[in-house]
Amino acid sequence: MPTIALRRSATLFATSILLGSASAALAGGGAFHLLGTAGLTPSGVSADGSVVAGYNTASFWYWTSEQGLVSIGGIPPSGGGAGSADVSSDGSRIGYTILNPSGKTEGAFYEVASGTTTSVGNFGFSCDLSATSCWGISADGTTMVGLGWHNQCGARAYRHTASGGLVDLGSLVPGASSRANACSGNGSVIAGWQDTIQGARQAAYWKGGVEKLIFTSTGQPLGEAGVVSNDGVWILGLGADTNNNLAWRWSEQTGYIALPATPIPGFRGYPTGISDDGTRIVMFYRTPFPPATGGEGYLWINGTLHSLETLAASEGITIPTGVRMALPLAMSADGYTIVGSARTPSGVQGFVLDLPRPAACPADLNGDGQVASQDIAALLSAWGNVGGTEDLNGDGTVGSQDIAVLLSAWGACP
Repeated sequence: MPTIALRRSATLFATSILLGSASAALAGGGAFHLLGTAGLTPSGVSADGSVVAGYNTASFWYWTSEQGLVSIGGIPPSGGGAGSADVSSDGSRIGYTILNPSGKTEGAFYEVASGTTTSVGNFGFSCDLSATSCWGISADGTTMVGLGWHNQCGARAYRHTASGGLVDLGSLVPGASSRANACSGNGSVIAGWQDTIQGARQAAYWKGGVEKLIFTSTGQPLGEAGVVSNDGVWILGLGADTNNNLAWRWSEQTGYIALPATPIPGFRGYPTGISDDGTRIVMFYRTPFPPATGGEGYLWINGTLHSLETLAASEGITIPTGVRMALPLAMSADGYTIVGSARTPSGVQGFVLDLPRPAACPADLNGDGQVASQDIAALLSAWGNVGGTEDLNGDGTVGSQDIAVLLSAWGACP
């Protein structure tokens, strides 16, 4: 496996461009940030939302609250390369695309702690500038998936691991291309597309090294798949003429399930992320024509759509006037940090929306780090109230079932 060890002196090129307090965004209280440099496209985020990765026209980058924006080089899609940026669950590894010594693109891993880059190599062929490109990495950081070129500009989905090297995932249609867009948390389930003989992209997935196509319940082909849940259960993708262009989710157990139709006439749905528990799906709706930021962002929560601006307002988060979170491109595994591109009065900017996270210990009503007699007293004083923090089981009323929940959590908070 070809390896490029590029010890980088990562350049901190913008430490103060976030509007508002970065620490507030990570404290669980909820916040909204615009990345003040034009042209930044956030496309990956760690499990807790603390590390964001993306690209602009010049390079790939990552952001943390301590460092701000840090350039890591590479050749991004908007700079003539291909693929996207992705982040491991713990934020320690970033998948991106670089130029090899021959001037061809290759997918690569960037180690945040050391600044070292390791290329995944190529299949010995290239098409114009591109040899391989990164489209996604696994949550555990061990697997990269993407597109690799073969002879006569034939594209193939690939998987790369340190132990297995670069593996061609093949094509079900002789002479037709395929690409891997995303994978599960351990890399065992991979989603992407398979070209038909006519050239249309059809939803495909790979499990155990075997490629299969995804269809509607009546056997109609669907548009390309682009999201896999960390547990490998759910795959999300784009609609096609065969299902009225409805975005969808699919599992081996349930089969095809359509996501909500567009709330905006003439738009189509594009899912871009799913939470670990499958209850939250981030997506946007727009026309299939440029600009990509011409649509509107939404969060699907247990079957109900919420526009990102409305959801933020309901959580007490202020969005600047004229800003629309038009192109959400990734979501943290817990479903509470969403990143992407926003329309603003001063042009397109990257955004980070951090929604308030649920309390880690909801039965600790007085916030002293333990569930004890004072919390029982607080609950009893709210007995019979409608809702509120004392309604621990969420049934709308503070009562005996909430006492049971509190007692089951008795002791020090985890």
